Amino acid sequence: MSVMIADSIELGRLSDVRMSFHLMGLHVREVDPRWTYPSHEHPMYELHWMIDGDMQMVVEGQIYDQKKGDLLFIRPGIIHSCRSAGSHGFTYFCVHFSVADPAFSKELERHQAVCFDAPSPLVKELAPFLTDLCNLATEYKSRSLSAAKSMKVYAAVFELLGTLVEQLSQTDNVVLTKKELLAGRIAENIEDSIRSSLLHGQMEDSERTLVQDIAKSLKLSPSQVNRIFQQVYGKAPRKYMSEILLSEAQRLLLQTDLVIDHIALMLGYKTSAHFSRQFKRWTAMTPSRYRSNAERDSPNEH
Repeated sequence: MSVMIADSIELGRLSDVRMSFHLMGLHVREVDPRWTYPSHEHPMYELHWMIDGDMQMVVEGQIYDQKKGDLLFIRPGIIHSCRSAGSHGFTYFCVHFSVADPAFSKELERHQAVCFDAPSPLVKELAPFLTDLCNLATEYKSRSLSAAKSMKVYAAVFELLGTLVEQLSQTDNVVLTKKELLAGRIAENIEDSIRSSLLHGQMEDSERTLVQDIAKSLKLSPSQVNRIFQQVYGKAPRKYMSEILLSEAQRLLLQTDLVIDHIALMLGYKTSAHFSRQFKRWTAMTPSRYRSNAERDSPNEH
């Protein structure tokens, strides 16, 4: 029996979306006028949104008087503390998150603004998603989320993160240089190479020829590719590739129940032992230890 394959025309295509993120310490809280939280830091990004009342946040020695509707965006490793600034206490929403995606993290890191007033375009755009998450946190305070509600949380978070990066870019009026644009194309080539290799389980082969292939496609020398990428991203292309592979490995370990042998094969490693050695070089722990310790990485709530 012959099979007839009709001609087709592709009318559109989106690139693959592979992002591992952790949503931690999401809570809505009402505190009294005497409430304070001491100086601290953590490895997560933090969004702190005032629902009602007045609060004073100190970020790296800079004082921010946060009022109803104002938003603070605090980056990893930044020392901050907070206390009530009014006579009636306040209500706030707080979420900590981490994103294991080098390109997305780079976008977050290039914008240095901390405080955004309620009338600002950024807060107006984020408010619907912040409100959705607040409502879910309030509704399910003492109950676990169903699969459907978990999907709603994921949807709100992705909308929130996408809008955050979009609005930060507009706020800071970022204009990319020719070198940055070229480095971006190199990054896209790396990501495309990894996606293709993941489909065929040939990651190790692609790693050996990565820079040469990209250089040829962009009509550059391998040394130019390495130098431009290093200058813009602060790391070698191979290092960037390793970070993306680590992100994919973390996603599979945390968001699936696949056995480690299976994950190793999916990532293009011939044996799980080879994958485990590489993962330990990346994280200083084995894949199994990373998976078992994930719950203990949550930050202290405030």
